[in-house]
Amino acid sequence: MPDKVGVGLIGCGGMGSHHARNLAEIEGAHLRGFADVRSEAAQQLQEEVGCDYCTTDPQDLFNDDLIDVVLICTHHDLHVPLAIEAAEAGKQLFVEKPLALTIEGCEQIEAAVARTGVKLMAGFQARFSPFIAKLKEVIPTPLVMVGQLVDPRWGDDSWANDPIEGGGNVLSQGCHLFDAMYWLAGAEPTTVYAEGGNLTHPNIPEITDSVVATIRFANGCVASAINGDFGSPALAGKAFYELFGGAKTATLYGYYGEPAIKFWGVEPADFTMEDLPSDYRDGSAAHGYVDEMRALIDWVGKDIDPVNAAKVTDGLRATKIGIKAIESIRTGQPQNL
Repeated sequence: MPDKVGVGLIGCGGMGSHHARNLAEIEGAHLRGFADVRSEAAQQLQEEVGCDYCTTDPQDLFNDDLIDVVLICTHHDLHVPLAIEAAEAGKQLFVEKPLALTIEGCEQIEAAVARTGVKLMAGFQARFSPFIAKLKEVIPTPLVMVGQLVDPRWGDDSWANDPIEGGGNVLSQGCHLFDAMYWLAGAEPTTVYAEGGNLTHPNIPEITDSVVATIRFANGCVASAINGDFGSPALAGKAFYELFGGAKTATLYGYYGEPAIKFWGVEPADFTMEDLPSDYRDGSAAHGYVDEMRALIDWVGKDIDPVNAAKVTDGLRATKIGIKAIESIRTGQPQNL
């Protein structure tokens, strides 16, 4: 393995460009090639952070012997074919969330990873956030949890609301919530019961945009998960997690703004950005994006197992919870996980 890990990036929009900026600052990473069907997007990112070449054809990255890992940051419907092609080409993988929009799609990626022996990290960066880590440290085995991930209404013309490309809020974004709640519960989910449906996008009846779910975990923890694009939580902020441990409570609020944790039964009673090292006091680091990319490069370049990272099975689980929650809404029955 060369001194630097050769990185290929497919999809140079929002998350792709965000990861590229972080990777450009990591000593062990070399930005080799960018691919995007919009050549101007790849070229603009190349001008900003630098890479060896741009292309509109992902196959160029798969055929490049100097690329060790490929980041797939495209619209969700392309994750399955691109991940399988990359795995078959022997490339290590980072796939943005959700891993896929269907259980079957996730299983196809899982099978390709198993067949080829490549590594795959899924894009659930909250696992690397010092705020999520603090919740897990203080209450490692919660009895009850509440989690929410709520946005103002997404536009009907957003690609993430397209039934094929994005799947709607619950599948596109709810996977973040479902993975974080699994991570914080510390056990596999066993059942989910949900209410909700299409509350804010009557013009796109194929999608589910709102879920209020009860999830039970194998260790007895029970959780309430609230997800959708039906408003802006004025006090708690977009993302909110509350863990009850009996004698201790930890409440994370304002996560996508100025994150902070309030404790009950714990001293000190607060944990804020001021408690972090100075280089973690920006949004990208505080939310785990920087350490996620560092862990990816160390995994590929030094074979250091990133114990916090979401891997292929975790991506499958997060999508499965969302799919089963939607199925519960449809049938009115709890679903086994």
